[in-house]
Amino acid sequence: MFYVHYRKPLPRYCRRQQESPFPPVDTSMFNQALLAYQTLLTHGSIIINSLVSSEEKMKQLMDAAQASDDADVDRIIRETGVPTIVETSYNPTGVTFTLRSDAGGTPCCTLTMYIRWGF
Repeated sequence: MFYVHYRKPLPRYCRRQQESPFPPVDTSMFNQALLAYQTLLTHGSIIINSLVSSEEKMKQLMDAAQASDDADVDRIIRETGVPTIVETSYNPTGVTFTLRSDAGGTPCCTLTMYIRWGF
């Protein structure tokens, strides 16, 4: 025996579209910042690759930092060929490189790399 079930059609509700309390999303600035950050990552790679490829350069950087010779540390980093200004700070346990960028004339991005070199 077969049973046939008949269902009543469900009522359709008109859903009123609620307005968002937030302004519409605009991704243009975010896109500019992401592109600027990609550039910072590339510049960070230039520093890392330059130091990794030369043990002499690593030694020079560590010696200059140990002597608190900021000018020599800056010179060594400039010699890596990175086109961005790099703020460098160091202590007995490591070095920090900070690179900054703008997007549309507004500061948007900071890449900070801390690299340990001692205990």
